[in-house]
Amino acid sequence: MNRIIAVLLFTAAASASLRFADAATVSGDLKAWHPVTLDFRGPKSSETANDPNPFLDYRLQVEFQGPAGRTYNVPGFFDGDGRGGAEGEAWRVRFAPDAAGEWRYRASFRQGPRAAIALEPGAGAAAAFDGESGAFTVAARDPEALGFRKWGRLEYVGGHYLKFKDGSYWIRGGTDEPENFLAYKGFDDTLPSHAYAAHESDWRPGDPDWGGGRGKAIIGALNYLAGKGVNSIYFLTTNVGGDGKDVWPWVGPIKPESDPANDNLHFDVSKLAQWEIVFDHAQRRGIFLHFVFNEAEAPNKRELDDGELGPERRLYYREIVARFGHHLALEWNLCEEYDLDFDFGPERVRAFARYVGAVDPYDHPVAVHSSGSPLQALAFTFGDPLFSLTSIQLGQARIDALTEQFRRATAEAGRPLPISMDEFTVDVGTNLGHIPVDVPEKHRKEKLWPTYLSGGMIEFILEDLLATDSFKKPQLAALWDSVRHARTFMEENLPFWEMQPADALMRGAGTIAVGLNKGRTFDLGAQVLVKPGEVYAIYLPKANPSGTLDLSGAKGVFAQRWYNPRAGRFEGEVRNVSGGALVELGAPPSDPNEDWVVLVKAAKSKP
Repeated sequence: MNRIIAVLLFTAAASASLRFADAATVSGDLKAWHPVTLDFRGPKSSETANDPNPFLDYRLQVEFQGPAGRTYNVPGFFDGDGRGGAEGEAWRVRFAPDAAGEWRYRASFRQGPRAAIALEPGAGAAAAFDGESGAFTVAARDPEALGFRKWGRLEYVGGHYLKFKDGSYWIRGGTDEPENFLAYKGFDDTLPSHAYAAHESDWRPGDPDWGGGRGKAIIGALNYLAGKGVNSIYFLTTNVGGDGKDVWPWVGPIKPESDPANDNLHFDVSKLAQWEIVFDHAQRRGIFLHFVFNEAEAPNKRELDDGELGPERRLYYREIVARFGHHLALEWNLCEEYDLDFDFGPERVRAFARYVGAVDPYDHPVAVHSSGSPLQALAFTFGDPLFSLTSIQLGQARIDALTEQFRRATAEAGRPLPISMDEFTVDVGTNLGHIPVDVPEKHRKEKLWPTYLSGGMIEFILEDLLATDSFKKPQLAALWDSVRHARTFMEENLPFWEMQPADALMRGAGTIAVGLNKGRTFDLGAQVLVKPGEVYAIYLPKANPSGTLDLSGAKGVFAQRWYNPRAGRFEGEVRNVSGGALVELGAPPSDPNEDWVVLVKAAKSKP
């Protein structure tokens, strides 16, 4: 097999040369929240070996004990020669320490048939470096670190938004395409559906690369998205038997249309090393990783264990978690449209979630995506601690109302979930409600702001679908600008995690007609998100008339400001208004027939 070995261009600390000793070699920046790599010298093998299979018949787990008594039991993996080569003695663990101080580790290395996928601690027999232990010291968190490393892991904290462990709350504004993002020509043994050629110029000196330029275009694409304010990207880790038939983590040969004879028990070491370079750069640029394990088509769902939780699926989950679970901001989405074509059903989905949770030491958010009526299809996840995020497909349904319904339903089930609108389209009169069209003005007015000010978050499915190869098209550039303006407004002006939708507080505001397909429409009016008595955010899809805000339940003086969602800035003068009454918002600074945002904050708050 012809391979170009990955060359990682990281800092000197992170690129310490691989060396094997009796104990692990520890490398990395050795700061809180920065990835630490432990390399053990173990049995020599290769990515295609059998009897034993290095992925299936060995299990590496390392227990890390931190200064505050916190313990993590982290899965490891066979990594060839440790530099992208298919053969070698490298057995690796990646870990993200959450605190400064001394961390002690102890390795468990077991060998036996299917030992890797067993959850019992004593599975198999002790082998090689089992029991090896050591320690390393981690410095304090760097508040100036790149990307998410300055804030720590993004976690579910019992509310409608995820929160960084050492930072604030997070709100998604992402891209849902191309779902075959990893079908990139620069990856080893990958069907080259994407070149991202328009983004090669977005690569910058000092950015990572491999193979003398093979990584530049996809790294540049991440740079461009991050620069435009996109903070989440959705991608499949296998689409064998699905739409694209061009992404998988296994070493070949793989029949892309799906085949029971496909070898799903051996992984492509160099390809996955290149994926890691891309994922690491995304995290450094502040981009959340939306991992999607399966897609809707029956052959894809049945590629592993004929759709069951058998050895192939267990190993797939474990390998992805072991290699990439150290990243700080991600979710595990178990399946796109779990109930379409071949219906996984709630019990299978729960079993998948349970196993992923068992092998993931970091408790990353787990979600599942559905088709049909989303409230009905996802109701089985409400109140279930296995799930800590939603992934909602809604077509052209009313996005503001559905966001609020999901908030209520999950809260009433005793576990309020973050509400993520991940797949929807706008109505352009074609009666093809499932076909996306890039119309940035309609996305801004009908989807983006109504979702944010109903207490949800959002990812956009794009017109080119799997063919999306450039994020720079004018329609997309305008969309990303709108997303950046909206997300910046939310992050810089609102305690949005403490706020509730309250549209009934607005009266008499202008409306716009929004299509629901097949000639049906509804009137979309003012969208209101509030922390009563403190802050009120109102989106007016049409500011003529601007209407009246009910402040009769509030006391004191409030500062009213106008925010232009098209330009991303406040405009006009600050106006003081009094609580205890109905308040006429008055005319916007300009363009009254366009959309505007009104921010009303108690005078004691920073305007």
